[in-house]
Amino acid sequence: MLTDGTISLRAPEPNDIDDMYVWENDASVWTDGCVRAPMSRKALYDYINSYNPDPCAAGQLRLIIELNTTEAPIGMIDLFDYDPLNRRAGVGILLDSAHRGKGYGTATLRLLCDYAKIHLGLHQLWAIVSRTNQPSLSLFANAGFKSCGSLRSWIRIGESYSDALFYQRLLTT
Repeated sequence: MLTDGTISLRAPEPNDIDDMYVWENDASVWTDGCVRAPMSRKALYDYINSYNPDPCAAGQLRLIIELNTTEAPIGMIDLFDYDPLNRRAGVGILLDSAHRGKGYGTATLRLLCDYAKIHLGLHQLWAIVSRTNQPSLSLFANAGFKSCGSLRSWIRIGESYSDALFYQRLLTT
């Protein structure tokens, strides 16, 4: 298990389905990711039962963020668009609303960066964040990610579009 003493990152387990169901079906966060439709418990059950922890084979890696003091799941973090040739991957993170603003997101990103560098040999991680999502902009900046570009009209929010910032963290420097 990956841990920093406060939080741990672990593979999804069947008993995570109820929490994942709530998080995946929270329409208020859909604009910050690629999901735009509800997800069933059956789909989550199938995902967990066929979970492949090898990002080389699966092209992604999802981990549950667990608070060590309670052993309760407080969110999820994903590596996606895993590119072993160029040694990079995208990052997506979701924290339960009750646990936001407490430093757990920054701790999670730092732990994931260490894991990606040491165990996966990745050179960099990246994220695309809506310019309107101030908490996520602060989160990635606090975790050592640098804004390195702007994507105009990148994220659709209702009938309008938001610019997005491209964040990147080089892991070898």
